Amino acid sequence: MMTDTRTIEQIEAEVSELLKLKEQKLDASKAADLETVKKLCKQHGFTATNLRGFLATKGKGKTVAKKKPAAKKTTSKKS
Repeated sequence: MMTDTRTIEQIEAEVSELLKLKEQKLDASKAADLETVKKLCKQHGFTATNLRGFLATKGKGKTVAKKKPAAKKTTSKKS
């Protein structure tokens, strides 16, 4: 079995550094990806309606009210 001598603080620092690196990489590729999407939308004629489930929406969106449980029926015996 392999033993790891890193401390929790060292691991947290590495995780933090990796998250920053990931953010930088995503930001760098975002512009190129957007151009690709624009090109494909023009090429195939995709509209917002076609992409509805995949596009971000403005505002909070619809909130769905929780359904109340059905009322319990009570049965009483007639004498």
